[in-house]
Amino acid sequence: METGLYLYCVRLRTDEPLKVQRTIGAGKIQIIPYLDLEAVTSEVSIEEFGSAEIHKKAEGDLEWIRGKAQIHEEVIEKAMKTDQFSVIPVIPMQFGVIFRTQEKLKETLYENLEKFRESLNFLEGREEWGVKVFLDEKVFADYLEQGNEELLGQKKEAEELPKGLAFFAKKKAAYKIEEIKQRELDKITREINESLANSAVTILKAKNLDKDFTLLSNEMILNGFYLLEEKRLTEFIDKTEEFKKRLNPLGIDIEISGPWPSYHFA
Repeated sequence: METGLYLYCVRLRTDEPLKVQRTIGAGKIQIIPYLDLEAVTSEVSIEEFGSAEIHKKAEGDLEWIRGKAQIHEEVIEKAMKTDQFSVIPVIPMQFGVIFRTQEKLKETLYENLEKFRESLNFLEGREEWGVKVFLDEKVFADYLEQGNEELLGQKKEAEELPKGLAFFAKKKAAYKIEEIKQRELDKITREINESLANSAVTILKAKNLDKDFTLLSNEMILNGFYLLEEKRLTEFIDKTEEFKKRLNPLGIDIEISGPWPSYHFA
């Protein structure tokens, strides 16, 4: 059986063993050192994990892909934490990066040596955190109807019109309500993002995920990633907690997660 090395991530050399519960394939974790770097790998079957086979499974066996991707993530998360539970920078690889030989892997490390060093130095002492904001539309609509004078004026105006005109006025009011709602949401998400960005080194505002992907009933209205100095982490978390407390009664829920491998900033 022909085998290759599946690459999870690259990190600064630690010379520490890495203990994980499972790996991609059946092979044990192999740490491949190269100068001041090391690659976290495990042995896999080329027949099972070759690019053509992975492409085939991606089209017809989503459960296989999902399960392997989860293992991929688990190994990287283990690799970014030392035995002392401190977080160290890693450059995470995309799912499915395989080298046929150790020599080919080291050749790639050599070719990208300065880029890897530069990226790892940039990430030193920093952590990636994610913030997702979700909207309960009914609760938020109720909040707007109770406290927005412009919206209340539109509804009152529609109700006072003769019946023949009320249908069109109500449609106009519905458009106006949606416009007010979106304006208020933009204001809220902008405030959240700008406030959290002030505590971060750099940020990435990603595309909001659909309900089909999140499997949640509430709509995602902000999907942000923030690279933080470790010393400002408490400040960042405190800000999210303040927003949660203030915005939850409005039907706006904030989820914070991390630290994550720096997929967005490596």
